[in-house]
Amino acid sequence: MKYLITLLLAFCSNFVLAQVQIVAEQDQNRDLTLLGLNSDKIPYTIRLEFILLENLESLEGDILFKTANPGKSTLVKLQSIYSNEKTGFRYNTKLFKGDIFQRPLYKTIYLPPVKEGTKFNMRPLRIESHPSQNSGLNTYTGSLFLFEKAVAICAPRKGIVSEIKMERGALASGPSNFESENFIEIYHEDGSFSRLSGLQKNSAKVEIGDTVFPGQEIAESAIDPNQNLHHVKMIQSHWEMSESGMLWVNFPVVIFSEQKNISSDQDAEDILAKHPENIIQLEMDKKELKKYSKK
Repeated sequence: MKYLITLLLAFCSNFVLAQVQIVAEQDQNRDLTLLGLNSDKIPYTIRLEFILLENLESLEGDILFKTANPGKSTLVKLQSIYSNEKTGFRYNTKLFKGDIFQRPLYKTIYLPPVKEGTKFNMRPLRIESHPSQNSGLNTYTGSLFLFEKAVAICAPRKGIVSEIKMERGALASGPSNFESENFIEIYHEDGSFSRLSGLQKNSAKVEIGDTVFPGQEIAESAIDPNQNLHHVKMIQSHWEMSESGMLWVNFPVVIFSEQKNISSDQDAEDILAKHPENIIQLEMDKKELKKYSKK
């Protein structure tokens, strides 16, 4: 017989606040299995640090990183040492959105995130180092797409809509602040995220949990007050494990162009957005391809 014990209901990190449940299942040998119950549509990575194990042993060590996929996932099994003594444990946790064990496919081609036929200019977005650091470095954060009139904003790649914020009004002029802009975030199977930022208020054409495909319309553009042009900012990010801990890293990607594919950390002028069928279908599974071919 197995017993379920609810241990923890909510986790929080710098980038996400989500309801994720961990339960412990005890078997007849008094071994405990920790299960992750994820009600979201995307995976999360849980950092578990055991600070007390009483009559229990973790064969994987005291600090673990485990993926909680949508639904129920086995995180770790704690073995009972002595069958006639009580067991107990305490631990700390951190939650990271996405599966950190996946690696971004840097050679994947992204479609321009605008409606096909739109002519656009592209600029890299960078954050200058603080004067006190005196490093002279400009850190890449994403890319800015500029065009003359309002157009539909499109998904650059297949993924699951993981977050939406669309209640902000018109942007004020001044330095870009991603936290004050409307955006739609898409999670990709390789563990990376795409954020389309600076969107028209309440223009979302998708909902959280929807699967979107390259070229699919997801929102409407808004004016960039600094440029007096319509725009969208596109930021690709993923978690990266380092000696100092988990880092949230922005990285450039390859943007499709009929003339020559462009890296998103470069300037580009007068590019015409195209959405080739082979790129749209590239990440579709057999069922999705069959459904798409019937349209």
